[in-house]
Amino acid sequence: MSAGRRRGAILATAAAALALASCDGGSGGAGAPVNLQIAHPAGVVLQIDSVRVGSEATVVGTRVINGRDRDIELNAGRDNTYLLTDAGEKLPLAAPATNPRLGVPAGRSIDAALVFAGALPRGERATLVINGHGRADNVYSSSPRFEAVLPLDGAFGARGLPETSALSGMRPNAASRLGPAAASGSSLGAGGLATSNLQVVEALRTELGAVQTDRGSVVSLPSDVTFDFDKATLRQEGRAALDTLARLIEATGGDGRITIEGHTDSHGDDAYNLDLSRRRAESVKAYLVQQGVAEARLHTVGLGEQRPVAPNARPDGSDDEAGRQRNRRVEVVLPETGPAAAAPAPAPGAASRLAPAG
Repeated sequence: MSAGRRRGAILATAAAALALASCDGGSGGAGAPVNLQIAHPAGVVLQIDSVRVGSEATVVGTRVINGRDRDIELNAGRDNTYLLTDAGEKLPLAAPATNPRLGVPAGRSIDAALVFAGALPRGERATLVINGHGRADNVYSSSPRFEAVLPLDGAFGARGLPETSALSGMRPNAASRLGPAAASGSSLGAGGLATSNLQVVEALRTELGAVQTDRGSVVSLPSDVTFDFDKATLRQEGRAALDTLARLIEATGGDGRITIEGHTDSHGDDAYNLDLSRRRAESVKAYLVQQGVAEARLHTVGLGEQRPVAPNARPDGSDDEAGRQRNRRVEVVLPETGPAAAAPAPAPGAASRLAPAG
């Protein structure tokens, strides 16, 4: 099949899944109802369900279907996703601390409440821009650009709005799959975990922004959120994220090795950065042990500035603070166990049945 036909098939499948999801009621909630769907040629579909405008924030309720075979991001860069008023004012996205780039795993559908700081002026339109620095026509994009004019009739006066954006309800794209049949009749997923537990694992992975790599499932904890400045002392926000991580480790089960890597940016002395990154990794380990994770599974390493994920400086030599912030992190690498691993093939003669993916 040609690449063009494959992308067409992906979009068709995603659109069908979105239609099915719409029948279930979705996550629109109160506010101005919207029924707008946009398909990106990379195989990603965005549905906008609602707009709610309060005195200090605006919330856009959306659904996203990632039909790619790779993860995508809805906020791939600082000030990249925003609301634009008719007067040209930008309302910035209030990103969650544990998943600031709003990653959506490959082959998954998800509900997203996008929170923008500030109230929209009455009587004006607003344009939603997702990944404004991305491309709307790039079939290989992992940061697809979407732009849509939002209707605001009935959107104003909303109360009790959340302070930060959130992803929820992650599920496989609509499809059927073969799963080993259990004697109880319940469907077993990868690694023999019950479907209900798989849903818990996927929800926790989404909350933490976990990314599947060839090293395993990687959870990146921004040091600026997890620790006090220039220290290895855990902040309250860091403890909350680690509580979620501990629940994820418990839900996946297994006894494989978990690696905790400390990283820094290039500021400061090499030896100091190595020591700081090691102490931060040890702090994460100690906290996870307190939460019941087996100490024998946890291996720590301090890497300092050796493995940056973004530039520390711009081409002109000036500091790239956004890049430095991404480099200041602790990464926890979970092994390929449970739902992250491929489902084993059923034994010869074993019964199997079709089970819904979602």
